Amino acid sequence: MALRLRRSMMLTPGHRPERLAKAVTLSADSLAFDLEDGVPPGRKAEARATVAEALRGLDFGRRERVVRINAVGTGEFRADIAALPLDDLDAVLVPKVENAAALRELDAVLAGTKVGVIATLETPRGVLNALAIADSSPRLIGMFFGPGDYTLQTGGALTARALEFPRATIVAACGAVGIQAIDAPYLLGLRDVKATLADALGAKELGFSGKVVFHPDQIGPINAAFTPDMSEVARARRFVAGYREAAARGEAVALVDGEFIAMDLVPRMERLIALAEQAAAL
Repeated sequence: MALRLRRSMMLTPGHRPERLAKAVTLSADSLAFDLEDGVPPGRKAEARATVAEALRGLDFGRRERVVRINAVGTGEFRADIAALPLDDLDAVLVPKVENAAALRELDAVLAGTKVGVIATLETPRGVLNALAIADSSPRLIGMFFGPGDYTLQTGGALTARALEFPRATIVAACGAVGIQAIDAPYLLGLRDVKATLADALGAKELGFSGKVVFHPDQIGPINAAFTPDMSEVARARRFVAGYREAAARGEAVALVDGEFIAMDLVPRMERLIALAEQAAAL
């Protein structure tokens, strides 16, 4: 599956047309219009119509078009899919996924479309089934960690230490099947740029590709955290070029900048270069 830049995914309530219109002016890589928890129960039908109109009419530029639908198994999710213009949609973000069966049911509903799926794991059962879920659907392009229900059920805190296990588990499952892991939003200070940046850098260190965003002020520091800097990219280019020169001479290992470079490091460097090129294009 083609690599796509998903440093920041802005989640916006689907029943607020003025916020949807503002979202497409922001620098988030992905825009997720919400039909689930961000919408009052009595306004679900209104939100579907508003989101469908926004998908048809707004100019998204290069931003990814995502809709968070209601959970599979609820009375709402099929109505969500039926109301959306699927040709104008890149992916659905599906909440509360706990097993592979949920994604197989969603696959059947999306049959004949090119819509991708991002699964949200937000319970202990979902986290412990992460690999089975990751391996269950050819349309799965990523998994997102939602900490609210997870900490409610475990009694844990919303801290980096308490959430390290579920985060690392989800990253490992995504890595096993070659899809992206998207981290939880930073909730302890929506306008605290320094803390948001530190949290995003920690997520990047674990292996996440990006984070969900609740407030526009979070987009800048999160994009910065997940964008390779110029020195990283220059180093990656030297490593790839050095390895290719060594391989052309029939050697399995190259020595570049005092470091040994083998074949297993090259795809990681090529991925970093590709992400940097996409970020520059945006």
